[in-house]
Amino acid sequence: MQAVIFPQAESIAVERVPDPSCARDEVIVQIARCGICGTDVHIFRNEYMSDFPLIPGHEFSGVIVDVGSEVADLKVGQRVAVDPNLYCGHCDFCRNEQANHCTNWQGVGVTRSGGFAEYVNVPARACYLLPEGMSDLQAAFIEPLACVVHAMKRFRILPGESLLILGGGPMGMLLLQALRHNGAAQVVVVEKQPQRMELARKLGASVVVPVGPDQDAALKEIAPRGFGVVVDATGIPAVIEHAFTYLRPRGQYLQFGVAPNHAKVQISPYDLFRNDWTILGSFALCYTFLPAIAMLANGVVDVEPLVSDTAPLSSFSDVFHRFAAGQTMKVHLVAK
Repeated sequence: MQAVIFPQAESIAVERVPDPSCARDEVIVQIARCGICGTDVHIFRNEYMSDFPLIPGHEFSGVIVDVGSEVADLKVGQRVAVDPNLYCGHCDFCRNEQANHCTNWQGVGVTRSGGFAEYVNVPARACYLLPEGMSDLQAAFIEPLACVVHAMKRFRILPGESLLILGGGPMGMLLLQALRHNGAAQVVVVEKQPQRMELARKLGASVVVPVGPDQDAALKEIAPRGFGVVVDATGIPAVIEHAFTYLRPRGQYLQFGVAPNHAKVQISPYDLFRNDWTILGSFALCYTFLPAIAMLANGVVDVEPLVSDTAPLSSFSDVFHRFAAGQTMKVHLVAK
C-alpha cells in the first residue's frame, strides 16, 4: 500500500509499504479521509511523544475490509471512525475514569502506524460505527470534535458567560460552535488572517478581533473587567503567557492548543492567588467519541467550511508544509 512516513524528525517520504496484518482482536480499515492536525506538526518537529520512523495520522474514518478471528461485533463493509487513543483498561487511571492518562497509553498515528495510508490495523474496541448519512468529511472530524467535547467537560460554563478564544484555526472554529451551543452568551475570537476572521463571523462569533497593536484595547472595550473564560487554541507560548491579561477575577483559563513539549511560560503566582483563577489543561479526549458523533449527526457544528484542501497521499509534503505555515484550514488526505 501507499503510505506517508516520517522516517526521522523533519523528514517526509511517501512510499510503498507492506499492507498491515490483522491480529485476532483487530480490524483492517481502508482509509476514506484523514485530517492533518497540529499535533502532526509537533510530531514532525520531534516536539511530541513519538518515535521514528512513523506513519502518522489520527483523524480518520473508513471502511472495514478485514476482521480478526476474535472480533464478533464488527463486520466487513461497515463504515467506522477510530478513536486513536488506545487505553489498557486496567491501570489506576483507566479504572478512575481518566483513561487519557493511561500508564500504558498508545496512540494510532502517534506511537503506532496511523491513517495517512491506504489501510491501517486498529483494535476493534477503538472503532465506532458511523450513523446513516454521515459523510466521510464529517466522519474525519469526529476525533478533533471529541477533543473539543473533552475540553468542554473540563470547565464549567455559566449561563450567559463571556468567552475569549485565541486562535481561529480549525480547532478554534470547532470550539466556537460548540461553546455557542453550551450556554455562552458571548464568544469573542482573536485571529490574524482575514479569511479565518470572516469564517469566525459566519460561524457565530459575537466579535472577531484582529491580532495587532490595537488588540488589547479592543478586548478591554468588549470586556472591561475581563472574560469569564479564556481559551488558547494556538499553542504559541507568547500568546499563552499574555492570555492571562484578559482573564477576569475568578475566571477560568483553558490550555487547549498544543505547545512544543519544551516550551515555557511565566505567570505571576501572586496574580493567580489574588484573582482566584482556575487554570485547566485538556489533553486529547476521554471516551468522548459518542457525543461528538451525536453533535455532527444533529448539525450542532458545521465542519464543511473548515476544510480548505483535499489532496491525495502523494501530495502530502506540499499540503503539510502549507498547513504548518498556517496557509490552510483543515486539510484532508485521501488514498487516491
